[in-house]
Amino acid sequence: PVFLATGFLTYNFFKALMNGSMSAFDANRALFSYRQVKPIDAIVSRFFVEFLILSAAITVFISFGFYFGLDISVKDFNMVILAVVWLGLFGIGIGILFAVITHFYETFGKIISFISLPLFFLSGLFYTVESLPPIAREIILYNPIVHFIEMIHGNYFAVLNTDYVDYEYMMYWTIIPLFLGLLFYIKAEKKIIAS
Repeated sequence: PVFLATGFLTYNFFKALMNGSMSAFDANRALFSYRQVKPIDAIVSRFFVEFLILSAAITVFISFGFYFGLDISVKDFNMVILAVVWLGLFGIGIGILFAVITHFYETFGKIISFISLPLFFLSGLFYTVESLPPIAREIILYNPIVHFIEMIHGNYFAVLNTDYVDYEYMMYWTIIPLFLGLLFYIKAEKKIIAS
């Protein structure tokens, strides 16, 4: 249960950031009439709201764990926190990029929502990368979310490791979407406010 809970909580955090960010511009359009409110503020506030929701969910999970006598001890607490925050940065980078694209191409948001269902099963929530056959392991490691989930699981459980986590790959997947998202946002901010 602890293995599943850590995967589900963190994946839902990422998914909520990504999906919430995609609709943030349209959902908060009325606020953009105030000059001090920028469209990106909606995405940043979404990040903080989702982080608070995750924190509350973790608190409830820990309470249940203590109540039912589950082993919820953490191998490396600092690395788990780093992985969750890093996943949040990855989520907000993807969210900003997808929000700008979805604002101008509504179909893109529907495609991403459709893709997020199979992504749920291909993100290492129910299994470890090590437990997969070599061919499946090579394919699934192209999914950046798998690396984040593996990093969390490998640093949470003493019996697991982070051998398959590629930190450089994760860095590229964090920096590039964040850079592109901010670049597109800066160029499109006036159009987003005007629309």
